[in-house]
Amino acid sequence: MTEFISGISVVCFAASYFVALGCEASRPLFRSGLRGAILVGFATAGFLAHTLFLAWRAANEPNVPLSSAFDWYLLAAWLLAGGYLWLLVANPRTQVGLFLLPVVLGLVGAAQLSSRAPFPQSPATQVWGVIHGSFNLAASVAVAGGAVAGLMWLIQATRLTRKRTPAQGLRLPSLELLAATTGRAAWIAAWTAAAGFVSGLVLNAVNRQRGLLETVPWNDPVVLRMGMLVAWLIAAAIATRAFARRPEAARVAAWLSLASFVVLTASILWGVLGTTRHGVPPTQASAIREVVP
Repeated sequence: MTEFISGISVVCFAASYFVALGCEASRPLFRSGLRGAILVGFATAGFLAHTLFLAWRAANEPNVPLSSAFDWYLLAAWLLAGGYLWLLVANPRTQVGLFLLPVVLGLVGAAQLSSRAPFPQSPATQVWGVIHGSFNLAASVAVAGGAVAGLMWLIQATRLTRKRTPAQGLRLPSLELLAATTGRAAWIAAWTAAAGFVSGLVLNAVNRQRGLLETVPWNDPVVLRMGMLVAWLIAAAIATRAFARRPEAARVAAWLSLASFVVLTASILWGVLGTTRHGVPPTQASAIREVVP
């Protein structure tokens, strides 16, 4: 059993999610009784393999479990995949997976491009590191979930405006549920991102005091991108609340949720492809300074 679990790779659950996405994409095209079983089977297998993969890494990492950028993206993907599987079982006729699974696969792809090396840790920074990472993880999942709900709201509203029946297209949740989900996700994303940013500043101060990591400068890409992301999410949440009593409130919230997802995606790409001293030991940070003034 141990040998089996240790042999699970990212490709295993990514392939399962991809097959599930293919099944979701085929649902509007034709009816099939067998497809439902295949869809649930591959979604469940992917999530189970994903869970075992993370559990194996957590149990066998010499440092703090799941403390690398690679693990962080896989955790975000795991949370969204779990939400999708729950929705699939609870509401099998709705096609949420057509919107959620591409996000899951995108996060898995981001993980593959990220470093697997754990961030340096000490007893002094472990608590703040967990707080910082947890809030950032919650914010990213909230943004992704809100964007999916917002996109489905726009599709559903357009279809109802054109008086198309569910049989003629995608089966989606009600407008009321989607609007409520989008609004709540905006506020959750804003405040968890803000808490993650503040806790990151505290973590940076602790690292400086203990000398574990070199202080991350204010012009470091990770500080700039997180600051911009937090500012946008707070502004989007305020705008969503400001329009709450207007007829176009749900539409505005939906578009803002999609814009937030674009900003988050740009932030992730910046973090994956950019150069940063975030989470880098002092010796490596010195090497980075020599390359990037």
